[in-house]
Amino acid sequence: MKHDEYFDEQIIDMRNQSQRRMECAESGDRDVAGGERSIDTGIRILGKWICFERRFLAEDTVSMMLPTNFVPMDPEVAKRKYPSEQRPETILTDDTGTVNLLMQYMDGEESDETIERFRNQIFGMMKRVNPGIREQEIGSMDAAGKKVAYVEFSNPTLDGKLYNMMFYLTVNGRPLMGSFNCQTKEMKYWRKAAIEMVQSVEVAKEAEENAKIKE
Repeated sequence: MKHDEYFDEQIIDMRNQSQRRMECAESGDRDVAGGERSIDTGIRILGKWICFERRFLAEDTVSMMLPTNFVPMDPEVAKRKYPSEQRPETILTDDTGTVNLLMQYMDGEESDETIERFRNQIFGMMKRVNPGIREQEIGSMDAAGKKVAYVEFSNPTLDGKLYNMMFYLTVNGRPLMGSFNCQTKEMKYWRKAAIEMVQSVEVAKEAEENAKIKE
């Protein structure tokens, strides 16, 4: 892909994002009744209209739909919430600090065929370290042709009990882990949005093209 063509696509994408935000805001103002709401149209959660936009993450190798009010978590807050020095590189949060998305690359080489086994290994280690984890659902889904393995669970933390949707996929052979979490008392409001967010994951075309060039 030529640089000018890529730049033009970026401009078009920015315009589309701006239009999406305007339409979402207008829908919230009208509070349209009826119809199935999704992250494409915006979702009302706890009386607040949440709009979504596509954002690039994980070294710009993947993109996914995220709430427009998600911002990087303050480093000092991140250290308190995730004290391990191995905390994820990407930690995004909403204006309450209680709804979060984490993402990081992990060591090793995996494929679509082995990603579920990889999830099982990681989640198994997590349960051994934290016996308070309660598994709710485990499975896989398709996201733009990529296999995504996921597991939903709850666990006690210093901030209270959390609902988690942890998901795994591979990008050019590298295992990528993402995790959405919120307080369990808000799970019934956020779970549908969390599933749609994971289903919206796309591997960036530029990453795939760069990988082909290196071969």
